[in-house]
Amino acid sequence: MPTLSNFSLFLILIFLTFSSLSAEENPKIKILLSEKQERSISLDEMKRSLKQYKITIDDPYYSREKHYKAFKLIDFLNFAYGNKWNSRNFTDITFKAYDGYESVSTISILKQEGGYLVFRDLDYQDWEPISFTKAYPGPFYIVWTGKNQTAKNSFPWPWQLASVNLVSFKDQFPKIIPKKANKKSSVYAGYELFKARCLRCHSINGEGGKIGPDLNAPRNILEYRKANFVKSYIKDPSQYRFTHMPDHKDLTDQDLDNLISYFTYNMKKNPWSFEEIN
Repeated sequence: MPTLSNFSLFLILIFLTFSSLSAEENPKIKILLSEKQERSISLDEMKRSLKQYKITIDDPYYSREKHYKAFKLIDFLNFAYGNKWNSRNFTDITFKAYDGYESVSTISILKQEGGYLVFRDLDYQDWEPISFTKAYPGPFYIVWTGKNQTAKNSFPWPWQLASVNLVSFKDQFPKIIPKKANKKSSVYAGYELFKARCLRCHSINGEGGKIGPDLNAPRNILEYRKANFVKSYIKDPSQYRFTHMPDHKDLTDQDLDNLISYFTYNMKKNPWSFEEIN
């Protein structure tokens, strides 16, 4: 009797998950504080409490103009957290999607005007499939209206948004921070770039996004890939394979060298405890 492969089961699970997202009439976003769930907010609650806007943007993931119905992101975060997100105890908010994507943004970025929490695609009966993967982007999608408010400039653009988490970055992701590196060093510059560009999909020492592989555990990427290849792949992965990973053609040679410095630094950590070795 034929049996399903693990990959086939995975595809069925993904299909069922996204089908349920599409079918849900009153979707919710989980509101977390340092990983502890505070509550969930439904779309109906948002509609009753927040002003709704019709917006038009040049959406980079559709490569054309799109029309949406949305709430201001600032209004939503005020509704979700009140004054808590103004506390000095917190530095960042993570946005987690159903597919495992996790975007991390500083509170200072999120307080800028231009961010919207989209709940309806006005150009499509339900939601138009997004990106080259043709993913279902609902039930919530964060977009920005400013020309320079792009993912490459550390503005979050997650679709399939499932939860938001108000955190102190150093407490939430302690294992990725190069604690012994000088803040003016190439290592620290590489860490800042990793945080801004890579953390949403990749992890270091088990902390970060879950779409791509961990780049240090159980083995550092530079132990099985040469540095020049890693730099070339980061800059232009689409020349090597079909992948979810976006091209980063704007990165300079110095940016790429900084990332290599950061990856090299992480090789000095104990592979099991992740404590830094002198």
